[in-house]
Amino acid sequence: MLIVSANMGQGHNATGRALEDAIRRRWPDATVRWINALERLGPGFEGLFQRIYVANVESVPWLYEFFYAAIWRIPWFAAASRWFTASWCGRRLAKPVAEFAPDLVVSTYPMGTAGLAWLRRKGKLSVPIGAWVSDFAPHPFWVYGAADLTMVMHDVAVAPALRSSPSAHVGVSAPPVRAVFRPGDQTAARQELELPPDAFVPLVSCGSLGFGEIETTVRELLAADPSVVPVAICGRNDAVAARLRALDEPRLRVVGWTDRPELYTLAADVVVTNAGGATSLEALACGRPVLMHQPIAAHGKANARLMAAAGLALVSTKDGELAETVRGLLAEPERLKEMAEAVARHCETATPLEEALESLVSAPLNPPTQRLRPEDALFVHVATPEVPQQVGAVLVFDPKADGTPVTRADAEHLLAATPGLRTRLLPGSGLWRARWQEDPGRTSAEVLTSVRVGPDAPLDEALTREMDAFFSDPVSPEHPVRARLVTGIEGEQGALLIALHHAASDGIAVISALVGQTRGKEPLVPAAAPRRRGWGERVAGPLRAVLGRFARPGWHRLERPPGSADGSGAAEFARSKSGSGAGARGGAAEPVRGAGPRGGAAELARGVWALARAGAAPRVRWDKRIDSPRRHFARAHLSAPEVRKAARRAGVPTTNLVLALVAEALHRELGATAPEQLRVLIPMSVRDTGTFRQLGNHTGAASVDLPTGAMSLTERVRKTDRMLSGQVDRGAPRAGNAVVRVLGILPPALHRRAAKLVYRGTWFSVIASVLPGARSPVVLNGALVRTVYPVLSLAPGVPVAVGIMTWADRFTICITVPAGQEARGDRLAAAVVEAFGRL
Repeated sequence: MLIVSANMGQGHNATGRALEDAIRRRWPDATVRWINALERLGPGFEGLFQRIYVANVESVPWLYEFFYAAIWRIPWFAAASRWFTASWCGRRLAKPVAEFAPDLVVSTYPMGTAGLAWLRRKGKLSVPIGAWVSDFAPHPFWVYGAADLTMVMHDVAVAPALRSSPSAHVGVSAPPVRAVFRPGDQTAARQELELPPDAFVPLVSCGSLGFGEIETTVRELLAADPSVVPVAICGRNDAVAARLRALDEPRLRVVGWTDRPELYTLAADVVVTNAGGATSLEALACGRPVLMHQPIAAHGKANARLMAAAGLALVSTKDGELAETVRGLLAEPERLKEMAEAVARHCETATPLEEALESLVSAPLNPPTQRLRPEDALFVHVATPEVPQQVGAVLVFDPKADGTPVTRADAEHLLAATPGLRTRLLPGSGLWRARWQEDPGRTSAEVLTSVRVGPDAPLDEALTREMDAFFSDPVSPEHPVRARLVTGIEGEQGALLIALHHAASDGIAVISALVGQTRGKEPLVPAAAPRRRGWGERVAGPLRAVLGRFARPGWHRLERPPGSADGSGAAEFARSKSGSGAGARGGAAEPVRGAGPRGGAAELARGVWALARAGAAPRVRWDKRIDSPRRHFARAHLSAPEVRKAARRAGVPTTNLVLALVAEALHRELGATAPEQLRVLIPMSVRDTGTFRQLGNHTGAASVDLPTGAMSLTERVRKTDRMLSGQVDRGAPRAGNAVVRVLGILPPALHRRAAKLVYRGTWFSVIASVLPGARSPVVLNGALVRTVYPVLSLAPGVPVAVGIMTWADRFTICITVPAGQEARGDRLAAAVVEAFGRL
């Protein structure tokens, strides 16, 4: 075992000694070696850093505060500082680490952790790395995703730790102090130290470096109340001890060096300090609350804030406040009791050191992060609290042959294939791109909840109520998949509601994965991690990929691959990259026009031109407010055989026919205020044989002005067909995908702004997507999947989204609207069914 620490005060070494004790308790035969990180930096650097630290705290605290604030508030400064520190320390640590060849490495010093993280990223350290943050408040120099486990001192410290490094694996440690610091008999301790049993005893300790005005602190305590008996531990600081003894105060106990500090801690009612490091941790381990008086600059003040937020400390920043705080505790002893109880709860629930070390050895290494593709990052960037980018599916099950409903075990089996289940999304910042990270330990059982609504609850009522409630609670980047099993529906039917972050995957991948799971197919795989590239390659690579996609033969949504009946149904999963389930116009399939590099570039140019000249969407006079994530979902379904018959009679693809019905419903909803045309964003898949079974979003979009003015339904079908065909023939879907990919070249801050600019209600008023489903029966452990409804997310300023799916003998329709606009969604769904009846 290797412990990396530093002689910067004694707090880091104290944590290291506690870890060494825990290692020897767990593995008595272990060989333990220490490395002083500061000493390894080179001759003279240890003393230099120590002098700089002391000077900053005592002489120029404003400079220390400025630097501490900068690493939080200026991303580029923090990134550059972390990179420099990590590379410097990593190179200096490489040789001693390699020579010792440890099985486990733990660090108690920020620069040591930085160096170890650098070694991991460079492939020079493959054993587990643990980091113990010996301050209460972590900062960016403490936390690195390349460490396998970062242990902080309280739950309130987890959020700032993850803010420092979102990919870090963070846990909460019991105070890393020697085992002698533990709760004990206060009365016995006072008897042994000859302290008054009924006095209020504050223990004053300001760490090994003796920062702060200890005499002023002691005077305040003495002035607070005659019952106060302060104990000041001065260690080897003889000058401070002499000044305190010169006060000639009979109530004051001045202690020099002691090898039993735990006894004084047990005898005390509170511990008074100003740094929040090892002294505070020892107090908490003994069950004693802390009074932070005039905390030192930067990390001392940050420690004080977090300890106060956790209910473990009271903070006084001005002269006289400490005396007032003590008088308040004497007047309200219940307050001191509540703080002591909070300390006890924390120590009982935090992870013991041996257990944390054991998990480091037995658990997988913290996985590295991978950059999100631009198509996926788009949905991270455009998401807001009011408009989360969450998609999903609702599967309705018939009972099994024996009359029993689908079970939780069945649902867990199906969910195991859900895209994004074992990932976490890292949204990035103005400096760093959005990324994703594997979470191999996550299981489908963790994301699944169950509710029984019956017995014999009506299907439509139960499904509407549960869908509205479930999908109104958005997923988070940390947990991008959620699911709920609904049972107790009439006739022993069941429903499985699945929600996932749109950045995790598109509808094709979700349905393909779920259907494949029922049929024993391998789960979908993530795309291979891209290699690191220089700037020129970062620019040229996406452009080559875009042109390459146009050059490859394939079939558009309106065309049919050989052997499929009409481009929608079971054949899609194996043979088609269509995202819409479109029917064919008839005849043999034709390869994409303009295949080849030159033709691909021409098609790209036509598509980009079609997108560019579309301009802003026609104005729609309806309520666009989306002021919360709450949603309502209206559902309907059409007979798939009848839709196909009607499409053949009209001579149009089935997708175009269904979208014409949507245009008719929008016309009826808007009434006299309906514009002649209404801009609809229609996502379409651009998957090919190389990306068909990959996770992520492989979609483009056609921005189509559907005819919504006054006209006959027959004329609306013809116009819709012409408009959709024109957009697809001009390459709009692939051009849209190309634009999104090329935007990914921009720096992260500009990429985020560009994404928000292009994906909003300025450019389209409705989202509509037609997804291919399964034509043949899908059965989960004996329960037939009768129906599947696709769930789409809204976009900022876009209050309607229409998801349509072919499933067995039905076209299912699910319309998403904001809560408060339920009537609109229900009218639109009913209008689609009514229009088809007239057709």
